[in-house]
Amino acid sequence: MSSLIVGDLHLGKGLSIGKPGSGSSLNSRVVDQIRLLDWVFEQAVNEHVRSIILTGDICEAVKPDYILIELFVDFLKQCEECGFTVHIIAGNHDLKRTGTRYASYLDLIAAFDLPHVHVYKDISTIIEDNVAYTFLPFRDMRSLDCSETEDAFDKISSWLTYELASIPHYYTKVLVGHLAIEGSIYIGDEFDNISNELMCPASMFEGYDYTIMGHVHKPQELEEEPYVAHVGSLDISDFGETDHEKIVMLFDDSQPPEDKIAEITVPTRPLRHILVNVPAGFDATTYALKKVRAVNKSKSFENAIVKVEIKLDEDSDGSDRQEIIKEVYDLGAFHIILTESKSVSAVPVTNQTVMNNEIGPEAAIEIYADGEEFYSDKEKTDFTNVCKEIVTEWKSSQG
Repeated sequence: MSSLIVGDLHLGKGLSIGKPGSGSSLNSRVVDQIRLLDWVFEQAVNEHVRSIILTGDICEAVKPDYILIELFVDFLKQCEECGFTVHIIAGNHDLKRTGTRYASYLDLIAAFDLPHVHVYKDISTIIEDNVAYTFLPFRDMRSLDCSETEDAFDKISSWLTYELASIPHYYTKVLVGHLAIEGSIYIGDEFDNISNELMCPASMFEGYDYTIMGHVHKPQELEEEPYVAHVGSLDISDFGETDHEKIVMLFDDSQPPEDKIAEITVPTRPLRHILVNVPAGFDATTYALKKVRAVNKSKSFENAIVKVEIKLDEDSDGSDRQEIIKEVYDLGAFHIILTESKSVSAVPVTNQTVMNNEIGPEAAIEIYADGEEFYSDKEKTDFTNVCKEIVTEWKSSQG
């Protein structure tokens, strides 16, 4: 009996790199995301699966636009009509915590007549023939009311021990959840607060034959025996994922152990990022066009979203934007994002700020962070918050 395991959907993510909708039309990124949901349905039909398991983060926003809910429910109804059972594991983007209670827009699904669609906000195990699936929704340090990582791990381990105790030993045991695995490579925007995040050791899941997690967007295998992996997100959502090949996993218990999991490549729309540093004295348009053509030869622009980032010397003239845009579209691009900036010579400063004992540690952290390069403002904020938490703990220990 087989199941299709699908990574985080993040409906509504990446709208800034899509073609804006006008009138009743949707942003092209939403159209792409729904197209991939249709593709998932087609795979389920072709593979004759019994169930579809979604690892969480159905929408990007905790309070998503109603149209995204409507489109997702349409997908669920389609699955219901075809006889598929759909299991939805709540991710961090799906849960809003108030005290000890979790609320979720996914609760709205209960209002629809969809008896074969199930949402899991707490750990649960189901049996399908001789396969036991344990579904583990998102948890972090704060939601577990823990101040120490080991205490949080102990809580989750005790839940898993309890679930395993109820499963006959001869059943195949599959754990699917929404947690990050220690040693995994993440792109940086998966976590709401890195200091609150749990990076779970693979050894925590040793009682299971197969462990497959969402949450981390890059598909990757962490352990071969027993199998531990991240299925990754369903779509490429930003230019930090341009080299990712997205997959869904087909779990078929009728196959030998080494073949029970098959990876199916997702037909995502490619993203191409071209950085053009125009040397002094060169014509910006000619130089940029040459770089654009060279990149297209190695990585085709066909049907891709292409971001061209041109950086000029301060004395250089700007490029002919329309000529570059036309060239990119002529090479088959679906959409282009073009930016242009000039470097500015550093001006000597006589009165420099010196980090010494007269500067408080919190201020020193801010000054240090301002001088470093971060992937995003969120990453910079997370970094400074963690550093300040360490300072606070150190001050408390000093009395």
